[in-house]
Amino acid sequence: MTFYEQREEIIAKLPKAERDKRRRQLEQSDIKVAKMRTRLKVHFDDLGLEQSMDALGYMCEKHGDQIRKNGEQYISHPLSMACTFQCLKIPNDDIFATLLLHDVIEESAPDGTRLFTSEVAKLAEDLPVGPVVKAAVRLMTLSRAYPGESDYEMKQRYIQQLIDEDKPENKVATIGKGLDRWNNITTMPELSQRAIRKNVLETSILLLPALKKAKTKWPREANILFLIRSTIKSMNNMLATYNGITDLHDENELKRLIEDKNYLNEQA
Repeated sequence: MTFYEQREEIIAKLPKAERDKRRRQLEQSDIKVAKMRTRLKVHFDDLGLEQSMDALGYMCEKHGDQIRKNGEQYISHPLSMACTFQCLKIPNDDIFATLLLHDVIEESAPDGTRLFTSEVAKLAEDLPVGPVVKAAVRLMTLSRAYPGESDYEMKQRYIQQLIDEDKPENKVATIGKGLDRWNNITTMPELSQRAIRKNVLETSILLLPALKKAKTKWPREANILFLIRSTIKSMNNMLATYNGITDLHDENELKRLIEDKNYLNEQA
């Protein structure tokens, strides 16, 4: 099914009165995506960031006709992350390339399939980037370490492994995961109440503590980690307030939501 056929299928599920409005919104989104691609190409060319330029082309090719559940081009997500990072005026080729490629492996898996860590490692070797970015993309790819690992155990390990070692790829992946959540949290109001609750709790219980530890562990990256963490925390608290979530540290509730297969089928 082509990109536009998938999009029309999503639009057809909306009430008839809302369809034309949604088409106009998606047309504007397509224009924004084109502008972001051009903006990044010019930026990478000006700074000589060849790895990021290669990553941009590879990312657009691999995500191809993929779309998000709201009908937007999938590449709008990694492009938005990279544009946010560009605004920080840090010309880091490894971080830009990792942001652009962070979902390429995970989104290549068949629907409903969770790759194993060993499979991710093999696939990462095909990425057109250097060893630091390959390793950072591996760290940012949610994967199962062994058969029988629960979804909650997998998510805990996934976040913890970002800061387990003091390597360049850990720093890059941690910053990347922070920017990933920063971008995702802006679209969370579109999700179901259950999905919002899961993401708010996950941010509070798993991600924010990891970012706090990273800020202390890596003083040279402390400023950017502080900015990312404080922004995420502020937006997460607002989401919690607007959705009546009063206990941001209810780990049992988070575990229940992550292990809920019905929830997993509907999450974005």
